[in-house]
Amino acid sequence: MSETIIGIDLGTTNSEVGIVRDGKVQVFEINGSPIMPSCVGIDPAGNLIVGQAAKNQQVAAAESTVVSIKRKMGRDEKVALGSRQYSPEEISSFILRELKMEAEKQLGHPVTKAVITVPALFNESQRKATQVAGELAGLEVVRILNEPAAAALAYGAGNSDDHVMLVYDLGGGTFDVSVVVAENGVVEVKSSHGDTHLGGDDFDQLLVNHAIQEFKKRHNADLQNDLKTMRRLKVVMEKAKRQLTDEPFVIIREEYIDAERHLELEIQRHEYEAMIVHLVEKTLDSVHLSLSDAGLTPRDVNKVMLVGGATRTPLVQRLLHERMELEPRFEINPDLIVAMGAAVQGGVIAGDKQHSILVDITPHTFSTSALSRELGSFGQERMVCIPLIARNTPLPASKSEMFYTAVDGQEQVNVMVYQGENEFPEQNVFIGNFMVSGLGDVPAGNPIVLHFDLDLNGLLKVTATEKNTGLFKSVVMDIRGQPTLDLEQARRNIQDLAGQDESATGEAAPHAMQAGADTETGPENQTGASAPPGIATAEDLRKRAGVVLQKNISADDGQEIRDLIHQSTQAISDRDWAGLKARNDTLSDLLFYLED
Repeated sequence: MSETIIGIDLGTTNSEVGIVRDGKVQVFEINGSPIMPSCVGIDPAGNLIVGQAAKNQQVAAAESTVVSIKRKMGRDEKVALGSRQYSPEEISSFILRELKMEAEKQLGHPVTKAVITVPALFNESQRKATQVAGELAGLEVVRILNEPAAAALAYGAGNSDDHVMLVYDLGGGTFDVSVVVAENGVVEVKSSHGDTHLGGDDFDQLLVNHAIQEFKKRHNADLQNDLKTMRRLKVVMEKAKRQLTDEPFVIIREEYIDAERHLELEIQRHEYEAMIVHLVEKTLDSVHLSLSDAGLTPRDVNKVMLVGGATRTPLVQRLLHERMELEPRFEINPDLIVAMGAAVQGGVIAGDKQHSILVDITPHTFSTSALSRELGSFGQERMVCIPLIARNTPLPASKSEMFYTAVDGQEQVNVMVYQGENEFPEQNVFIGNFMVSGLGDVPAGNPIVLHFDLDLNGLLKVTATEKNTGLFKSVVMDIRGQPTLDLEQARRNIQDLAGQDESATGEAAPHAMQAGADTETGPENQTGASAPPGIATAEDLRKRAGVVLQKNISADDGQEIRDLIHQSTQAISDRDWAGLKARNDTLSDLLFYLED
């Protein structure tokens, strides 16, 4: 008997949990429905409530209810729940814990492992936050799986037909589109695009904004300043959105919306579609980019698969039909297909025999930094990112490139690793770095071979080798980043609120080797998934400096600006944050006077 690994779709609006049993995918029902609202709250007695019970009170107790927490994953911020503040990881762990307990109840035995899905365009801090939430819920997250890949895998399970599919996934808070080829039982993701802040919640908000504007026109009163009223409008407009899926118009009547007046409003479907068409067009831009990356045209696609509740919107289906010249299809329930795919992947990892094999891609580029051969806009050398593993590369991936030392007798090189698509390091996510020391005393141009190995579990192994001597150093980096919160304190917060014993959350799941963990000499560097301090300020100052340098300023002032920019660039390269701040402050003062 294989081990139990559940599959979880941790959604913005709703979440689901499933498993493969006896070769079939089962999504567990929770309180009579396979869909559980991703809501967390505290009831009047001070007890933690999750799911439908929390959603039921989101209007009456707005300050004691948290919704759409997925949109905050990966951010170093807190949300209020009652009288206390919690991280997005902690709130998400309550949702995952509820799903875990429901699975255990129906299986009749403990569950400790899970595959959890995320949007394909989630960055590494968002993926790590999801992993940490799982650990706080007492789950070892054996795989973070991209949502479109999960949907394609669910479709491919038991399906022997060969297809080129476009997986269009529009959920409550995120959007993904992937081009997927299913052939001979192999489901291969060719490309992905999307937006981690675009979904049905945005459709709701546009309806809310419309209601606020209409109410203000009629009564000269603003409804935006009351949280309870805004939550009430959100619930009302979400219901109206659903009605407009099947009806040509909806009439909204809400008594005493502001304690004095009623809200009476009619919205016709064509008015609603005019509100959201720019967002739908934005998703179609991603469709075009995804096809282009895969080297395909709409005519090459055999099926358009719809995933996520917001794809029920008639305008979405109509415009997709027009652009793709194919009828979009709901072959599997769009609310459940991602959880089903996660369950299938969990079954594969557990050792169950499956008809489909998933070949996923990396949604981001991984690169190192090096001095550019071209001078920057201010006549100074500039550090740029040199990609080794490009986004949309199938996993696992392996790539090498040759680099050269910059000065005579250079004794060491600092290998720095980034994730992102930007040309400049400060605009990407810093993953980690390590030093290779003891290089040969030779002239500049000493060749250094850099090798990246990226595996299915999100581990990046980086090896730097001095070509002429064979001197090398290897470092394994967890590209999912490091948690930004104190895990032990988070566990205490969860225990205090949930009233659970230590066994409910269990011990932390084993971490992958941390970024900067040297396979030869042990940990030596700290990394983080967010940009280091001062980088954003430095970039803003460069832009301001570019404008000032176009003015009629003295040669001395111009040279001082260029020198400061060069020094700040070097400080970023050296990870000298104190030095960067000093250069930023000096340049800011200089620009202040020159801009006046």
